[in-house]
Amino acid sequence: MVNTGNALEKPDTRHITVHLDVAASTSPDDLRPVATDIAHVLKKTEIGQHTSVVDINNWGTAKPKYRTLLTDENFQEHPWNGVPSKDAEMAIWKIVDPE
Repeated sequence: MVNTGNALEKPDTRHITVHLDVAASTSPDDLRPVATDIAHVLKKTEIGQHTSVVDINNWGTAKPKYRTLLTDENFQEHPWNGVPSKDAEMAIWKIVDPE
């Protein structure tokens, strides 16, 4: 599931939250590869060009094992195109507690 809304810090941009269902995931670190793939695809879209924050969580699973999530609070500043490497991109994601 995906939710979108206006970013609070930059009302002319979007804040996108992607709720994944990865039952085997035990921490947000497990989501880094798929979050990076999502960022690659999103960056190429019209809405991606107007997005400032992207959150990725595992709250779509029936029994989430954790509440923390991955976030890129500076989505526009990152190219999300594989440069310099996918490992470097995966390190961009910050783990945050939404509470």
